[in-house]
Amino acid sequence: MKKKEEKGFIMLNTPMIKFIMVILGVATSYFLSIQSIKVELAAKAEMKTVEQLDKKLTNIEYMLNQGVLSKEQFYLFSQNIDRRLSKIEFLLENKKGADVGND
Repeated sequence: MKKKEEKGFIMLNTPMIKFIMVILGVATSYFLSIQSIKVELAAKAEMKTVEQLDKKLTNIEYMLNQGVLSKEQFYLFSQNIDRRLSKIEFLLENKKGADVGND
């Protein structure tokens, strides 16, 4: 009598197990899609930031060639840029660590 109950139990739960597996598969694909979108957006934002920095550096090079900017001003500016880039790097490293912890 136990064999019939065990066999019936397995047969009864097989559709439920398949349904749960389908739900888990859908949830996994959803979260993977969201993560890939986040990665793409981060890459685009990074490229935009790099382009802005490149434009600013080109402008600074032009001002240096024209003699508009003194060496002291350039030194202060370079310290400011270095400080900002260090801050950005620190924030990106902490954000990356926070994202890994959330997954």
